[in-house]
Amino acid sequence: MYTSAQQPTTSSWFDHNVKVLTKQLIEDLQIQQGSQLAKILDVNPIFYNDEALHVWVQRQIDEGLVVDDEAIGVLEAAFIELVTDYEGMRT
Repeated sequence: MYTSAQQPTTSSWFDHNVKVLTKQLIEDLQIQQGSQLAKILDVNPIFYNDEALHVWVQRQIDEGLVVDDEAIGVLEAAFIELVTDYEGMRT
């Protein structure tokens, strides 16, 4: 059993690129704490917003996103499209 000081965080499971890109997304898009993004990003609903973003960014890289200077723009556009499409389905 982990003590609170030893408990791994979700971000410790991801490589440096995922951590950097996720942090940038959170800052640029002003992602708030909560748990609503997991459903929108189609990841396990047990994840909080920051954790869901880590999983989603990892998935984007696994599916062929090239990590270069354009990656953050591509991720931001894809994220905004997902949120917009989700909001459109709700109305």
